[in-house]
Amino acid sequence: MITRRRALAAAGAGVLLGGCGAPDEPPPDATLLRESAGAERDLADAYQRLGGELGDALSARARRNAERLQGLLGGKDGAPTRLSAQPVGGDPEPRALDATRRAMRVHVRAVGLLRTSAHRVAVADVLTDDAQHDAVLSARLGGDALASAFPDGREA
Repeated sequence: MITRRRALAAAGAGVLLGGCGAPDEPPPDATLLRESAGAERDLADAYQRLGGELGDALSARARRNAERLQGLLGGKDGAPTRLSAQPVGGDPEPRALDATRRAMRVHVRAVGLLRTSAHRVAVADVLTDDAQHDAVLSARLGGDALASAFPDGREA
C-alpha cells in the first residue's frame, strides 16, 4: 500500500535526481571564438566614439584582436557574433569602460570553455589587452585602475 508520505518522498527524490547528470556540453570552439571576436568588434566601435588619439589607438587594437580571433576560424564559420546593440548617447568614456567589461566577461567565459589550447591562449591574450584598456579608462574616469581582480567587479 502506498501512503501519501511515500508518494511524496518518491516524488521529491525524482525531482532531486532529475537535476543530476552530466553537465551540458560546452559550445563548440567556433561559437566561442565568434562571440569573442564580436565582443572585440563592439569594443572597437565603443572606443572609436571616444575620439582622439586614445580612441583611435584602442579602436585599432580591438579591431586587430577581432581579426586575429576571426582568423582562427579559418574563414569557415560565419561572422562574429555581435553583442546586443549598445546605446550610443551619453559620455563615451563610461560607455567604453562598460563595453570593455562586457567584452572581458565574454572572454573569461570563452577561456574557461575552449577546448583547443591555441584558442585559449589567443583569447587570453585579448583578455589581457582589454584589462589594460580597463585600467586606462578607469584611471581617466578617476577610479582605481586596480580596484578589482575580476571583470565582473567582485573583489578577490
